[in-house]
Amino acid sequence: MKILIDTYGADKGEKVLVDGAIKAQEKRNFTPVFVGNKDKIEELIDGRIKDYELIHTDEFISNDEDPARAIRRKKNASIVLAFKKSKEEGYDGVLSAGSTGAILAGGLFIAKRIKGIDRACLATSLPTLGETTLLMDTGANMDCKKEFLEEFGLMGKVYLENVLNIENPKIGLLNVGVEEHKGNKLAKETYALLKEANLNFVGNIEARDLFTGKVNVILADGFDGNIAIKTAEGIFSLMGKELKDVFYKSLSNKLAAGILKKDLKSMFNKFSADEVGGAPLLGVKSYAYKAHGNANEIAISNAILGLMDYIDKNVIEKIEGELILSLIHI
Repeated sequence: MKILIDTYGADKGEKVLVDGAIKAQEKRNFTPVFVGNKDKIEELIDGRIKDYELIHTDEFISNDEDPARAIRRKKNASIVLAFKKSKEEGYDGVLSAGSTGAILAGGLFIAKRIKGIDRACLATSLPTLGETTLLMDTGANMDCKKEFLEEFGLMGKVYLENVLNIENPKIGLLNVGVEEHKGNKLAKETYALLKEANLNFVGNIEARDLFTGKVNVILADGFDGNIAIKTAEGIFSLMGKELKDVFYKSLSNKLAAGILKKDLKSMFNKFSADEVGGAPLLGVKSYAYKAHGNANEIAISNAILGLMDYIDKNVIEKIEGELILSLIHI
């Protein structure tokens, strides 16, 4: 298997992408195809691995550029080259920690949408107290129609059933209350549509239940979903800093921290973004994964492994099959 790795866009530079790929190779055999500055990448590899390929470019798309315009104008941008290469036989998937907008635009304009899907979306896995939960969308689509959210639900269902073996996953709609009449116009219209859809729709979900595992898919437009997940990340970070301050206040607190260290580490690891690594871009014809911009090598490694599992299960083909079945039921 060959995985194309966009080495631009990560907060910590190319090193985290290279180190993450090398770490992933320790767990699974694959060929990383690094897209970026050839000299820098070879210097970072430093003979640690032999099985890899390089696609040289010094051009990339930054977060402050208009994604659609940049994809069309920057023909040698790293994410453009990666998506183009992914269409060739023998190249299996794309990983990037760069601009979310550029990844979405590359998926739409180069890989193209799956027939029957109007919008692609990011499906971010949330750490929960119960079963696995995907939040869809988390930033790819700031404005949505009710039909887009229904498509997200269908794609999330197929992904969970095939990649994570969750049968008939429960679908919820992110809202300001659980009652059917709550929410803005989009929420109300989407609720009515999902009630009639061929999905296991269980109603509205409030933000306080993001991590309780009450449902397996939480549907939201990219604006609300992104705010929800970044708020949660900020709270987890703040909790970690506050606990550290408490434990360093006195000798007795330090001793207590030593006793609890193993359990605390296990708890925080459960809610760490590193364990998931990234999110699949569902709805396009290429297998693509978006890693966090602030990812470390552990997160990149886990994102690569997650991408390969996504590829193994032929999820794109199964989404296409599900769409055909939905048309038959109409």
